[in-house]
Amino acid sequence: MYRSFIYRLGRHLYAWARGDLPNQPETNGEYWLVKQVLARAGSDAVLLDIGANKGDWTEQVLACARDAALPVHIHAFEPFSATRQMLEARFTTNASVAVHACAMSNRPGAATLYANHAGSGTNSMHPVSGKHQESIAVTTLDEFLTQQNIDTVTFAKIDVEGFDGLVLEGARGSLAKGVFDLVQFEYNWRWLLNSQSLKNVFQLIEDLPYRLGKLAGEKIIVFEEWHFEMDRFFENNYVLLRKGGPFDQLGVPGFYDASNTLCYR
Repeated sequence: MYRSFIYRLGRHLYAWARGDLPNQPETNGEYWLVKQVLARAGSDAVLLDIGANKGDWTEQVLACARDAALPVHIHAFEPFSATRQMLEARFTTNASVAVHACAMSNRPGAATLYANHAGSGTNSMHPVSGKHQESIAVTTLDEFLTQQNIDTVTFAKIDVEGFDGLVLEGARGSLAKGVFDLVQFEYNWRWLLNSQSLKNVFQLIEDLPYRLGKLAGEKIIVFEEWHFEMDRFFENNYVLLRKGGPFDQLGVPGFYDASNTLCYR
């Protein structure tokens, strides 16, 4: 009993020191970031909700856009038909939201989606996500943006249960062009299912105009290089900031010292 208590306490303190906050968008920085972006965005901002599920993030964007009197265009992606019906019903009268029935990855084609139930937040293209199977279409961000003639994306949010790194790979051409002002993606143990890590993301953006940061409450801790302490696969959200872009100043410098402790301003 005591060992269990000490372990849980130690893990809690370790996660707190790392900036790994509970997965609640109201407090982990996700909704804070939406407000910051829309307060600084130009008119007719384009946003992507990749892994939209029931549309909570899209709803938050619309609310903040109304507060800022800012016109926005949101492309929401949800491949699972039962969940997509919920998403479409929620925004059927809102012309600012376009719902797409495809999944995103690193190459176009077809795949099997595995699910537990409609609205589940863990549905994905890996069997660990559930027993229900459904054939889905898959595309890449590079392909989608080309087809839609979109050359600037204000904010892309990616939450695809361990396939986030593959989605970023499928956006390499657009990243090289600096199409995205800001990209947020979820990171957790499911990345291991695709043999992905944050080191892969650092390698992806090595010669691209982006910096990688960790979303930690009301701050983004930006790192210039990968450190092994980063890849503990605790759930969190990370951000790619375009260098010199409108949101680059949201980041604060961070690094790991000689004792492998996270330090930031």
